[in-house]
Parts: sequence; C-alpha cells; structure tokens
Amino acid sequence: MRKIIGEFEINEEKAEKIAEILLDLHKQGHPLVSMPEYNLPRNLIAGSREHALYLTYVISIDYMTGAEKLWRKARGAYELYPERFTPRKILAVSERSLSVFLRRLGARYPKSAAKTWKKISKILIEKYDGDPRNITVQPLTVEEIKDKLNDFPYLRGSKLANFYIRAMGETGLFKVSNLNDLDIPVDKQVARFTIYTGVLRFLGEKFQGCCNDDPLKSIIQEVWRTAAKKFGASPWKLDEPMWNIGSKLCTGRKCGQCPVKTFCDKTRGIKFRGNILFWERRG
Repeated sequence: MRKIIGEFEINEEKAEKIAEILLDLHKQGHPLVSMPEYNLPRNLIAGSREHALYLTYVISIDYMTGAEKLWRKARGAYELYPERFTPRKILAVSERSLSVFLRRLGARYPKSAAKTWKKISKILIEKYDGDPRNITVQPLTVEEIKDKLNDFPYLRGSKLANFYIRAMGETGLFKVSNLNDLDIPVDKQVARFTIYTGVLRFLGEKFQGCCNDDPLKSIIQEVWRTAAKKFGASPWKLDEPMWNIGSKLCTGRKCGQCPVKTFCDKTRGIKFRGNILFWERRG
C-alpha cells in the first residue's frame, strides 16, 4: 500500500518486508545489530552506576562527532581514566581541562561539550544522588522520563532522548514501563536508509530539510512504527540494523552486502551536509 503525505509518498508494503528482515537479524544476533554503545570498556561492570554514567555522558555528546569514533575513544579513555566520567570529578576540574579531554574524545565542539558535562553533573548530584539510574527509581513511561530529561542539555532533544531512553532501558539501567512504544530515533543514517530503499519517496522536483526535524522525523517514525507493530515488535528494535546498514553499507553504496537489497530502490540524487538532507530529481 502506498500513502501520500504532503510532498512524500510512503510505501508501507516495502517497509513491512524490510522490517521483517531487520527483525530477523535481531533474532540471529547478526553483526549488523551490534551498536558501539553496547561495547563496554573492559573495566566497566554492566548494570552499575558507572555504566549509567558512562552512557549518560557519552550519549550527551553523540551529536558532536562520528559515533563509531566517539565510542571507540570513550572506551579507551574510560579504561585509563574511569574517574573522569564521574560527576564530582567533572565538577572539580576546570572547564578548559575538560574541553581538552573531550577534544581528545573527538567532540567537534569541545567547549560546548564541557559545559554539557558540567551541567549534567550538577543536576545528577543535586537531584539524583550522582546516579542516573535514580531518574527512574520507580517504572516510568517514556513521556514521564522525557519530562525529567528536560532538565538536561542535549539529552532532552528528540533524537538523543529516544536514543538515551532506548540504551538505558534496554540495558536495565532505566525502568521504562512502556519501552516497547519507544519510536526509532531519526538521524541521517536512518533517513538515508529510509530514502535509499524507497520506503519514502519525494514527489516534488527537489527537497531540503533536517533529518532530526519535521516533516521528515515524524513521517519516518510513523512508517517504521507501523511496520514494526505489524510483527508485534518494538519500533526501536529496527534502529540498530538500520543505523549500521545506513552508516556502513549505504554510505559507500555497498549494495552487494546489504540484507535488504532485494527490496531497495537504490534511490539517487541524495546528499547530506551534516544532518541536512538535499535531494533533486534526476533526468
């Protein structure tokens, strides 16, 4: 079934076929399902306060650099200096020293990143006894958690909030009563995948828009939410394989290695500048 939404056409049947393949990758434990945030430093205990802090701080600057690079460097830094990912240590060091540390992690805007870490640390100490797990002492809904995240810089953004809740909820660090309802966080990799495959097509002659904002964000979330629920699955479970295919295969047009190549339109004319998408119809 094809659905017209403004200047876009959605191919719901194609989305369902692709979602079925991606969900099967989950069941298989396929390498395309692995995400860098789940590859923990060797000296970090899963489920611990330190695990929650590590995810909180690194996810808060995820938008500032390439994810693979950031998480690789964060793992190495944590193994050497685990204390640098704790609220009291972050508040004790100068903003300049923290900026240098975050620049070495690969943050594109280290001064802004330092301010972010300082603010997060202050909130965690004042409200949650320095432990992000205390944000959900009792199970909360996704929306209730997002209300609490409004205090935090960057973690309150629509993309990072979904990403953060998914990562914390899936690892048991957050108690989320309706985690299955969490939408996929839309970034340029998810948008690239959705458009390259032809699940979303442009009806006009050209388009320019931010992947993280409407109309793209809401349309992409809706189509994958509908497709996932067709199989009784959570929309966020499509995030990992979709992000990996988008970043590792679609970017280099490595179609031969793609598990959804049978259903892909290999759409041309798409360019990205940061999170801004540009499309123009060709011949």
